[in-house]
Amino acid sequence: MRTPARVLELRDETVGLEAVIVVDHELFPVAAGGTRMLPDVDASEVARLARAMTWKFAACRVPYAGAKAGVRFTGGDRAAVLAAYKRALEPYRDSFLTGPDMGTQPADFVDDGPAELPLWAKSHEGLGMDDLATGHGVKGAAEAALAHLGRGLEGATIAIEGFGKVGAGTARACARAGAKIVGVSTVTGLLADPAGLDVELLFALRTRHGDRLVEHGPAAARPREELFELDCDVLVPGARPDSVTAELAERGRWAVVAPGANVPYAPGALEILHRRGIVAVPDFVSNSGGVHLYESVPQDAHPAEALLAIEELVRAAVERILRAADDSGVTPMDAALADARAYLGETTAASPELLDELFRESG
Repeated sequence: MRTPARVLELRDETVGLEAVIVVDHELFPVAAGGTRMLPDVDASEVARLARAMTWKFAACRVPYAGAKAGVRFTGGDRAAVLAAYKRALEPYRDSFLTGPDMGTQPADFVDDGPAELPLWAKSHEGLGMDDLATGHGVKGAAEAALAHLGRGLEGATIAIEGFGKVGAGTARACARAGAKIVGVSTVTGLLADPAGLDVELLFALRTRHGDRLVEHGPAAARPREELFELDCDVLVPGARPDSVTAELAERGRWAVVAPGANVPYAPGALEILHRRGIVAVPDFVSNSGGVHLYESVPQDAHPAEALLAIEELVRAAVERILRAADDSGVTPMDAALADARAYLGETTAASPELLDELFRESG
């Protein structure tokens, strides 16, 4: 992977701020990407996520450069660290747009000005719109991939890694469409039931127990890694990078992989999944609902209408990518990268060499 265009380190020792911003390229005047706030986030992870944002924006036809920010937070005064971070961002406010990601919330980025919240910061039926937008997009991706196999989402079995920002929204959207959520994992374990879990019960348990909800469900908790061993129609990787390894790809009993997470495919996994006939939806298409929430739907839309529109946008994109992959005899990832590369080539003055670098799989 090439050296990013810009790497900005932000520090304030008085409150313990340690942050990094990575801007993947400078082909557009504005870069954008969420802020991840975790104890172990590092520049390498942030750079990979910035590259994923380059692909995602290009796939969505949005003229922003891919970027990402990481705030290493191991404890202390969270509010003071966030305040220092936002102060440090002030010189870049016109060139770097950011919002919530893992470890951050919409409220962390909403100014205390207007009474009416922007659509992306609103809640709908008890969940944040940023969570729901990505989750409904994953639902649309799963639906398109299953249809490509001649199957439907109703009655399909789905296993979801993580029950946080994206996993919860995905679970609710898919369950309401008639799918069965047969497994949900968190950092503390796995809750699984081949007959399907009660998603609303999971929400209630999460409210009371957080990630430890799996220890209080209707079945005994299992090791979280066993999620990937479940026999299901759709696997939703929803946590950190590289969760779908080549070894898992070789033995996984799934028909579709529809990621909620960024860069979930470890080196070699995509080729193995393709050989085995498992439809591996490119992550930057599957989880692009958040981009559409900010850029593609009217900001005065009713949340329910916006979510339906986002589902359709992602579903149509996945359908297009899967058709292109079949026509060219390549993996869906290769087809998606070619599609995104074409957009950036048509809309910028990028050289073929730079495009080759930007759209080379980084693994």
